[in-house]
Amino acid sequence: MDERHYEEQRTEDEIDLKDLFLVIWKKKLFIISITLIATIISGIISLFILSPVYHSRLNIIINMPEAIHTKYGDYTLPITSNEQYINLITSSDILSRTIEDMVYDTDSSIESLRDRITIDIPDAKANTTQNSFYVRVSADNPAEAKKLAQTLFDNYIDFLDILIADGALDYYTNKYNISISSLEDQLTSDQVILAKNEALLATTPQTINQRDAMQEIQESSNTSEYIVLENIINPNYTKIENDIISNKQSINSIENSIRVYNDYLAELDELKIKMSEYNDKRDYSELDKDFVKITKSNVYLPSDPIEPSRKTSPNNTLNVIIGALLGGMASVFVVLIKEYWFESK
Repeated sequence: MDERHYEEQRTEDEIDLKDLFLVIWKKKLFIISITLIATIISGIISLFILSPVYHSRLNIIINMPEAIHTKYGDYTLPITSNEQYINLITSSDILSRTIEDMVYDTDSSIESLRDRITIDIPDAKANTTQNSFYVRVSADNPAEAKKLAQTLFDNYIDFLDILIADGALDYYTNKYNISISSLEDQLTSDQVILAKNEALLATTPQTINQRDAMQEIQESSNTSEYIVLENIINPNYTKIENDIISNKQSINSIENSIRVYNDYLAELDELKIKMSEYNDKRDYSELDKDFVKITKSNVYLPSDPIEPSRKTSPNNTLNVIIGALLGGMASVFVVLIKEYWFESK
């Protein structure tokens, strides 16, 4: 009984499958038409509606030191890894300057430009040094892609130089202000000690009358086997004199250091004014004459960006194939719904 029921069920399934193919075959012209229409539409959209996208690539080599040496001392850089340096290329300041240099319209936003930039960071396991990075930028045409890549890199270089220079200037300004404050406190203390020593020296006899002192000793011991000088230098006086000399030397050294640090602060203030002028004019060509230009030999391109020879997207062939598949699937689905849903009712 069960075996016969199984055979009947299998026969019904085979008939249903055969009917399914027969329905599709009967509506083949409709299915082919919808598929062709979807293919043509997807081709038109891909060719004439979707904007082409071209990518230009930057290969940026970064080998930043831990510290830089300047006239004012060694400045330890606050950024510790090359990966942190490359991530700065999408900072808002760089992107806003790039938008201005590319003369993009006012509708262009920093976020939209950031979406057009891709940073490829090497796998740490595959490359332990991680000093070579690829940055891709996208544009509507090959010439714009190349120009955008070069403009972005130029602004990136200027941004790093100014960022580190400003940080160093603030660091040294703060350092010397603190040093001057500490030295002034030390100077006040040394001046107070000097005044006390000078007052003490004024009341301390320079010599001691040894004859008077020894006469008392002779009278008490009834002996005269001593050679006695009339006057000798007072050792306390000599010690106070040496202390005063040491105090004056310390005061002179502190005053000289304060004078040098004040000169440095005046120079640093002038450099800050120049930095502000560089930013206003957007011209950093003279920066290395006034301060260390950190990127000069530490961040560079092995080769300049080039115009891409072909667009990255859209892929016309792939879009046509996808359109054909979607059109065919949709038409078959419509045929089956119409046959088994509406007509069966």
